[in-house]
Amino acid sequence: MFVVACLVSTAPVTVVSAGTGAWSAPPGDGPAATTSAPVGADPGRASALGSAAGPPRQTANETNNSTGVLHENPDEVDDENELDRLLSYLSGELNGDIGASALRLSQGEYAAARAALGDDYDDSLAKYVDVEGETGDDRTGEEYRTVGETQRAYVDTVSEFRETRREYEAARQAGDDERARELARELTRLAEDGETQSARLTDAFETISNRTDGDLTESSARIGAVQANISERRDEIVSREFVATRLSVDDYDRNISFTDPLVVSGSLVADNGTPVAATTARFAVGGQTVRSAVDPDGSFELTYRPTRIPADTSALVVRYLPNDASMYQATERVVPVAVSQVNATADLSGPSASPYGYADAVSVRAAVRANGTPVADYPLSATFAGSSATAAATDASGRSTISATVPATATGAASIRVVPDGDDRAVTFAPATASVPLETEGTTLDASARETGNETVVVDGRLETDEGEAVRDQTVAVSVGGRAVASATTDQSGAYRATFDLPSDASAENATVSAAFDGAGTNLGSSAATASVRLSDGAAAGGSGASGGLPFDPFDLAWVVVGTAVVGLVAAVLLRRNGAGDSVTAAVADESGASDAGDTVDPEPAGTGTTALDSAAAALDAGRPNDAVVVAYAGVRESLGTAAGVDDAATHWEFCDRCVDAGVAPADALESLTAGYERAAYSGLS
Repeated sequence: MFVVACLVSTAPVTVVSAGTGAWSAPPGDGPAATTSAPVGADPGRASALGSAAGPPRQTANETNNSTGVLHENPDEVDDENELDRLLSYLSGELNGDIGASALRLSQGEYAAARAALGDDYDDSLAKYVDVEGETGDDRTGEEYRTVGETQRAYVDTVSEFRETRREYEAARQAGDDERARELARELTRLAEDGETQSARLTDAFETISNRTDGDLTESSARIGAVQANISERRDEIVSREFVATRLSVDDYDRNISFTDPLVVSGSLVADNGTPVAATTARFAVGGQTVRSAVDPDGSFELTYRPTRIPADTSALVVRYLPNDASMYQATERVVPVAVSQVNATADLSGPSASPYGYADAVSVRAAVRANGTPVADYPLSATFAGSSATAAATDASGRSTISATVPATATGAASIRVVPDGDDRAVTFAPATASVPLETEGTTLDASARETGNETVVVDGRLETDEGEAVRDQTVAVSVGGRAVASATTDQSGAYRATFDLPSDASAENATVSAAFDGAGTNLGSSAATASVRLSDGAAAGGSGASGGLPFDPFDLAWVVVGTAVVGLVAAVLLRRNGAGDSVTAAVADESGASDAGDTVDPEPAGTGTTALDSAAAALDAGRPNDAVVVAYAGVRESLGTAAGVDDAATHWEFCDRCVDAGVAPADALESLTAGYERAAYSGLS
């Protein structure tokens, strides 16, 4: 809700919908209307692709400055009119980006067409979805999402078509007929993809136009014109390169099943009646590829066994598939059928007799047959102990391998279960199962705890099996003096982390934190660990210990750096080269200014007894990982700069290299922190 309030407060009072003539005028056709972007808008968005690229903005004369209210009370942001106004504004932004992309695409500027639907589009879409959720209407956002994904893919299709066409023309000029025909078939495929994508876009444009105040008619027209050109070029190339063919079918038995397959005989000839010059031919039937011999007179006979098609299928398409280098064009014929479902059997070979433990890989073999005939290319679905398993479609011999990993929830008589992947297919079978012997595996839990200030404690550690396998998605309970204070769930690496306030009758100086994993209901043994709380002032005394002069332990440093990959806020902070010694506080103040005001927690200033590590840990615990990295780096630079004789003008990597060369810091730890700082401060990423 806070984000929505901020958006409303910066949205323009009067919004002009995008998609109509204003944005579509080509650059150079005359001076554009004087416009101004809304408060807080990205000024580069409207101009990055030229004056015609951005959505229409509110003109200077559209708002009565004596009465317009640009900032609203966030408490009143859920007013329906305010939300509708914001949706209208965001819709205009999105429609403008769509229009800019369509314009650039029509001009053959593919990179610009992609860029118009880049980060700005995704950002506006995310905001649109958030606001739409407040109104209870979640339909149009999905249409915008579809447009973004489909139009980006369509730009790639058009770009690839143009490039492939250039290769085709080059092959023709070189007299390489075989290569030219191969490329012509690729052009046909790309044109078909484009037809599907452009049709999807046209439908989505119409839906958006009907649901919003915007008008995407011109964008739709541009996409349609691009596709019409592609289809026309494809038709020209096909008529030039390929000989049209005809497929005729003799009388056949329409009642078919897997055990009574479809047998089709007929002839394959060129459009002028000349037999196709081929000894074999490929046909696509019901999702399968069938090969048949072709006689000199063009006659053939193919056999098709229905497996994966729906049992209620009433017609099949038999399509001739020439080889890529062939001179012949594809053709097809629709044949009516009546399908009878056949019951097959599925047999599973059990796993080895050895018991399996947590995270062990398990595999079994499945064989599907109907009246002794292998059922090939049949899709399967499998589960193991309630979790999904991997099952490949059956091969030519009707066999498939089922693979699974033992989850923690697999206990007792767990089994792998295999069923058809889809209902009411031409072939079906009853579920088949295979038992998997299981055993309980012991676990090891470790824990460390430290005070972060104001009697707040962070406890973290890792849960793994006795064999060293990380245990994920399990709960670790944390207690102090027998009283539960927190819990945490292990991640993919088995790591957990919890923050809690000490009970009022406990003190950090003598508190012992207990962490426990209860394996009840799983195939894992229980385990526990205890840790004394490491006080915040304790780290300050270790400046010249094993860490080689660092103001904190390298393992603690790794926690801060690794934390940036877990949660984050976008930050763009540069540590002042000429003020590196101005304290940790300066760096954090700069970082905080780039963060959302609601998420900023002012760190304690350096020089009050709080170490760089403590300030970094506090920032990480507060959900500001970029702050954590920057403050840690600032602390290191302040601590080691003088000892290594590095001046303030040195870059962060120059500083790192000189400190390592001077022997005042371990290379691995300092390089890890420097890489983390570079990402937090320079990349704009979290």
